[in-house]
Amino acid sequence: MSWDQNISQGELRLSAGAVDTLVKDLQPVLAKALSDLTEAGTSFAPWTAGARMTGASDGWGTALRTLQQTFADHAEGLRGLANGTDVMEQEILSKFRGW
Repeated sequence: MSWDQNISQGELRLSAGAVDTLVKDLQPVLAKALSDLTEAGTSFAPWTAGARMTGASDGWGTALRTLQQTFADHAEGLRGLANGTDVMEQEILSKFRGW
């Protein structure tokens, strides 16, 4: 089996940008969903369902914020990898320049 591991720095940076866009686009949608669930929990506060909705909102809020941060971290990692390969290529070029 042959593995093609040749990914350009441009592709890495484009992928990082796509992830950044995903995080930005998801932010208002997720905020609205969590706000609606929190409002529902408040509305149903006198019943046992209210406490469950509030708990679900808290749990989902934590999970979704973690997911957004993980996406953002991966985007930063893709940019770091692209930058690192640029530096490595420059170092290799400088070593072989005098040959």
